Amino acid sequence: MANKTVTVKKGDTLSAIAKANKTTVAKILAANPKITNPSLIRVNQKIVIPVGTETSTSDVKSAAEKARLAALEKQKLQNEAKVNFLNDKSGFKDGSIPSETLGTTTSTATSTVVVPGSKITTDPATLSTTSSQTKDTFSLEQLMSRFSIAAAVIGADKSLQEALDRILGKNGEPMIEDPYLQEQIIKGTSWYQNQTDTQRQFDYAKQTNPGQFAADLQLNASEIVKKFAANGLNITAQDAIKYAELMMKQAIIQDGKVIRFDNDYINQLMAGAIDFTKNDKIGDRVVYTKLSGNLETLAQSLYKQAWDYGFPQTMSNAGFTNWFETSMKGLVGGTLNPQQVDDQLQARAKSFAPGLANLIDQGQTLRQAADPWLQAMADVWEVGDVNEIDLNDEYVQRALNSTDEKGNVAPINLYDAKKMARRSSKWDMTQNAKEEKTRIASRILQDFGFMG
Repeated sequence: MANKTVTVKKGDTLSAIAKANKTTVAKILAANPKITNPSLIRVNQKIVIPVGTETSTSDVKSAAEKARLAALEKQKLQNEAKVNFLNDKSGFKDGSIPSETLGTTTSTATSTVVVPGSKITTDPATLSTTSSQTKDTFSLEQLMSRFSIAAAVIGADKSLQEALDRILGKNGEPMIEDPYLQEQIIKGTSWYQNQTDTQRQFDYAKQTNPGQFAADLQLNASEIVKKFAANGLNITAQDAIKYAELMMKQAIIQDGKVIRFDNDYINQLMAGAIDFTKNDKIGDRVVYTKLSGNLETLAQSLYKQAWDYGFPQTMSNAGFTNWFETSMKGLVGGTLNPQQVDDQLQARAKSFAPGLANLIDQGQTLRQAADPWLQAMADVWEVGDVNEIDLNDEYVQRALNSTDEKGNVAPINLYDAKKMARRSSKWDMTQNAKEEKTRIASRILQDFGFMG
């Protein structure tokens, strides 16, 4: 029976292919002598599957397997000789400098070249299994393209120039043709270690395609200006370009740490640019009436939300101002969301009116929960708009937070709330109070015979 051929798909392994075709890895290797590493197969690679023989575990020790292992050992020795040769040429006999490439994870067993001329500490055995050992001859242009290196960047970075000179054999040494070793030398430079991939791509685009780069930079700067303007904030063209460049780099390495530049970064900048000095005063309270754009809408929403929970009236002006500015910055900068603000207000409302805590927990605002008692007292005080009643009023507090003999806090009933409201000086100012006092006075005069 003729052998068949399968095409490697993404995620395939040689063992999985062998199992699916009821054969062994050893037999597949025997039928595919070009496969020297059973752990390294490529997508779309054609693999011959032997057909017509029975599968046996003893096949693992076949002559083909032994030949393959011998080939791997030979490759290991060749790589070891290559590594020793390069290290001897660089003047290193012992010791090594470990790789500290930021943004990547490298095990001790596969540590890489750190700087041009440093000792290669990679285990030679891994060179034959980490990547394909097909030799390649790279020109300077190919290396520049592969690693996003522009000519201007090479001239400005000594470590990069030395690395490329070493790879190309410009110092009288043989050219390094192994792509894996080339990659390790490039990754060992300070140019590679001290920049993120997006930083290098940014510099490459800037040097190799300045026209398109300038157009992209201008477009990104314009978007930042529009975003600031939508919030009623001003930004200079110079700052917009500076921020656009950082956004195009996306992330940089600074003092050994990765700093990211994304939408959250721009939001934080806008939060810091809010000018809270543009305000007015109503009585002793600061009001932010001079904000514009999205900030004006956000400010109005915060005022309404705070009013619903009785916030402005239940704390000092300084306390409310601090809460308002902190909330505005947090919402614009993305460190707060509306639900978190609502949770803050709910917690304060329950602390202010513990007698209504259960209603607030059910989703009512403080004013919604207190409305029946506020309406009863408004009727007594002849207040046309219940919203004009101060939640911090002594009698309102006593009506909402009455403590019984067991220490439980709850509102009093509405009848008692009305009686309590009549003890306030506000009652004395009402038309009903004046008429009632007049009737009482007339009756007393009549009783003593002073009237008719």
